[in-house]
Amino acid sequence: MNILNIMLRGILYAAFITLSGVFSYSTALAAYGPGQQIEKYPQMLTDTQMVRAAKAKIESKLAEMGEKRKHTVTLLKSAPTLHAPAGNMRIETTLPRDIRYNMTTPVYILVYIDNKFYRRATCYFRVEVFDKVLVAARDLSLEKEITAKDLRLENIAVENQGEVYLKDSSAIVGKVPSRVIKAGTPLRDNMIQSPIVIESGVNVTIISNKNGIKISAEGIAMQRGRIGKIIRVRNAVSKKVLRARVIDARTVEIV
Repeated sequence: MNILNIMLRGILYAAFITLSGVFSYSTALAAYGPGQQIEKYPQMLTDTQMVRAAKAKIESKLAEMGEKRKHTVTLLKSAPTLHAPAGNMRIETTLPRDIRYNMTTPVYILVYIDNKFYRRATCYFRVEVFDKVLVAARDLSLEKEITAKDLRLENIAVENQGEVYLKDSSAIVGKVPSRVIKAGTPLRDNMIQSPIVIESGVNVTIISNKNGIKISAEGIAMQRGRIGKIIRVRNAVSKKVLRARVIDARTVEIV
């Protein structure tokens, strides 16, 4: 009896599997029809073709931005191969946002069939741009004069297209950091400033150029000052407080 039950269960299971397969095939056949996929979508746009077109778009945009430095465009994720119906296939590539260096940059591939939009695919890249710039050779302390030994040239991946890095050491030596700078940090203009040349309370010469006439007077600095910066000074005779630009360690000019 047990043997008969086992045999019967086996027959029923086999029949179920067969019917399930027939049902699945029938369902697929009803949905797509024999050969319907390839008949409806005979054209193919491969992932390789899309990546090539997307990279070309990035290179074109970099050239438009005036970017001439060495760079790499690394594929992060490709769009899958796309199947399309018959007709004249045309693709357009577009950037949904500006290229951001060292970050993910998407490129849209817009597919048109007979000039009608069909589908959009997306490829993702990372763009890195390299430049040889000055970096701190050691930790640089606030207000400590920078020497040639504190600097070195190094190839770096720049942060963004508009970032301006310093390359000429002669423009930096003798100046001081505006904040603590760690070793290996690429140097930018806003990190460096002129040293303090005038201390608060020292005597200075106040000059004024008005209508081609140069006038000078003795005064007292009321603030510390760097060359090119504006500080408050007091005329020693009139006691009037004025705003003046620092010319050197002893001279200021009324603004």
